Amino acid sequence: MMTLDDRAGALEPFGFSPRQARFLAMAALHSGYCLRRQYAAYAGVRYGKNVRDFLDSLVDRRLAERFTVRADRGHVYHVCSRTVYRALGQEDNRNRREASAAAIARKVMLLDFVLAHSDVEWLATEADKLDLFADRFDVPRPDLPQRAYASSRPEGGPTVRFFPHKLPVAVVGDPPIAQFVYSAAEHVGGGFDAFLQDHAGLFGHLAAWTVLVIGPPGLPALTTCEAAFERFLAKPTVGLVLRSDDLRWYVTTRKAVDAGELARLSVTDINRFRALREKFRGPAFDAVYRDWLQRGDTVLAGPDRASHAPRRSVGRLVVETLRFDYSQFGSLPGVA
Repeated sequence: MMTLDDRAGALEPFGFSPRQARFLAMAALHSGYCLRRQYAAYAGVRYGKNVRDFLDSLVDRRLAERFTVRADRGHVYHVCSRTVYRALGQEDNRNRREASAAAIARKVMLLDFVLAHSDVEWLATEADKLDLFADRFDVPRPDLPQRAYASSRPEGGPTVRFFPHKLPVAVVGDPPIAQFVYSAAEHVGGGFDAFLQDHAGLFGHLAAWTVLVIGPPGLPALTTCEAAFERFLAKPTVGLVLRSDDLRWYVTTRKAVDAGELARLSVTDINRFRALREKFRGPAFDAVYRDWLQRGDTVLAGPDRASHAPRRSVGRLVVETLRFDYSQFGSLPGVA
């Protein structure tokens, strides 16, 4: 796994000081967008010539683009150069893409949080999070948060992306405690409920974990997240029972349903399928189903996938209100 120091070191040959390279690496990986005030605060200097020279040099060298969202507010810098991301080992990182004003606000919020806690090694990339949890903590990949995306080619299989929320994660302290950042401006409605459910399988493998909810002052979601967290903790944790006859019947029937072969099912079968679909709902079971499609019944019977119940873990919620209101990006940042 590449550390932040490794990635900052990869940028220093571009002529940046260690401090400049470290800031640029964090801005690129966690946001893609940054503000002058952010670099000034990180560098511990007052806004002035040094701050302007550094950020303007990124524009002059075509490593970043500079623009304004509102005429009466300062510049926004978009680190979009493929050269920078290639040096970071992230040539195809989505932060290179242009984003809406609301999306930029969410990204700037994340960078504000990461910079305010720059003493922590925050992981931003899918590869780094997989290395931490799947390789170092031995969490089975089916229990990690993930999304499956259909292939654009008829003959291609689905593409699985892990940690699809693309939010910072870290492990701190002794004993180690995993910390998961959630931006309350990221979604409306049940966004936090979905975030918790997506991570439920991973939480079950951790002795202790913390969810850090962040957002600008006055955002209603900061308070509603507390109720959602209590509801989540109140739910019983159900382990995967991979050798059960019900699961074997369910994946076989789901394949028929997905293929549109409903005529093969009796009314009793349909009722049973609906009941089991609720029992086997969630990303962990979806991953088992995808594995079964590719590898068959060995997925259900293999010794490495035996029945288990996740151990009891202790979760904690921390809500942190950011200092800024991000009004330059519109009246409802994070909603559009």
